[in-house]
Amino acid sequence: MRTLRKTGRAYGKFKELKAYIPLAVIAVFCACASTDGGAGGPVGNVIKSITGEPVVPRAANRILVVDFRGAAGGQGLRDTLGIRVRELLAADGRLAVVADEAGADLVLEGVVTGYETRPLRYNEMGLALSKRMRITVSVRLFDRDRDREIFFEREIQAFEEFSDTEPPVVPEAAALARVINALAKRISQQTIRGSYTELLTPVEKGRK
Repeated sequence: MRTLRKTGRAYGKFKELKAYIPLAVIAVFCACASTDGGAGGPVGNVIKSITGEPVVPRAANRILVVDFRGAAGGQGLRDTLGIRVRELLAADGRLAVVADEAGADLVLEGVVTGYETRPLRYNEMGLALSKRMRITVSVRLFDRDRDREIFFEREIQAFEEFSDTEPPVVPEAAALARVINALAKRISQQTIRGSYTELLTPVEKGRK
């Protein structure tokens, strides 16, 4: 019985110690923030993320989407992608899309880094029966009011496998429109919410 009473007291002390651990962690974070550049330092940024600061600053209301650049895909692809991104951001309603930088709180820039269509399967005559189209972009969101980069995504991709010879036949132009639309959705989700994981395909989720 004596042993059980000792064990009970020790367990009670352990519960008290657990109660103090979160307070100690917060104290350490606050001390580090004050000695490492304040709220703008690395630890201060972590504390901001803990408190729920959104990807888009609360004070930001207007965004400029700069015309997409890059050598891949051609001007038509880049123009269509930019138009679709603007449409999706406007439809979301969180930010007003503006046409000039002077009136913008945020600036979204993108570069089309890759565009390719590869055969996946051939028939006995060497004709491609199925293909895979893939477009990649790098995207940067900049906060003009705070003069800082919010995020830089080196690669956001969208792709589709299709056939323009076997049912259901999908012309390459239609496949391109669908891939551009899928890519624009990912860019807009990344811009507004900081993530587009819900748009990943089963193949991508399995890879990750």
